[in-house]
Amino acid sequence: MILDHLGNPTILVIAGIVMVMALIFHNIAQAWVASKLGDPSPRLAGFTAFDPQRQLDLIGVVFLFLLGFGWPRAVPVNPRNYSGRGRREAWVWLAGVGAYLLVGFVCVLVAAIFASLARPQLYAAFQIAGSYAVLHAIINLFPVLPLDGARAALAWGQPDVRRVIMQIAQFGILGFMVFFLVLSFTGVISGLMLAFLRLFETIVRSIPGL
Repeated sequence: MILDHLGNPTILVIAGIVMVMALIFHNIAQAWVASKLGDPSPRLAGFTAFDPQRQLDLIGVVFLFLLGFGWPRAVPVNPRNYSGRGRREAWVWLAGVGAYLLVGFVCVLVAAIFASLARPQLYAAFQIAGSYAVLHAIINLFPVLPLDGARAALAWGQPDVRRVIMQIAQFGILGFMVFFLVLSFTGVISGLMLAFLRLFETIVRSIPGL
């Protein structure tokens, strides 16, 4: 959780600001993709604007700082505006995952720059911020409502996939928590995080001077 870093104000402030901005960027990315694919609903609702009051969910921000995982307000879409049996709508939800990954990559890049400048505190702060962003991307990949992965699967998936998602959703928050406790204890989430972060670091190291 971000509040674990109370003893290090640099990490606390940078990780907190980066992740709050990431939540907003997540929504803007989804709204922008929706608009490009013919659905003006998010744009008309104000979700393409950098408006924290519109974009952020207070409980989601609180959970971000307390548990290390938060969420913004849900972007409103109109499935009737998408053609292709839901495939286009699915890309809207997956854009949110891509937004978190982009934030994670930029954080790793900025961390590498500060490492080259011998600024260990700032290096550590952006590395940690990047890990939180990647965590959000990975969690949102899983097909559990109300996550982006589940919304994408409901839009694009086969009837059997949709049925499983709705069966898990019947358990509400309990099903959500059990699902992710299992993934955490089995090391699935940490393994995926490590894979993405190593990939980003490999790309960054290929840049001259870093």
